[in-house]
Amino acid sequence: MNTDDGTTVTSDRLADRDDMIVCVDVDKWYGDFHVLRDIYLEVKRGERIVICGPSGSGKSTMIRCINHLEVHQKGEIVVGGVTGGGGGR
Repeated sequence: MNTDDGTTVTSDRLADRDDMIVCVDVDKWYGDFHVLRDIYLEVKRGERIVICGPSGSGKSTMIRCINHLEVHQKGEIVVGGVTGGGGGR
């Protein structure tokens, strides 16, 4: 939901105009395997981040969920002000 001042309401937080990527309480499962658990991420316009971790830790899955190439089962992902993907488990 957009507000008059250009912010977007996402769960219990506000995404302002400078937020390019916002992940709130994102979870993803492959069957019984819980790949992503309670992911919170905020990336501002022009900001660069690094996602690092050991093999199998969910880095690629998280990026694929942000790009809407994978469907996450819980939470909300907003990219450029557009909410997409996801659902309930």
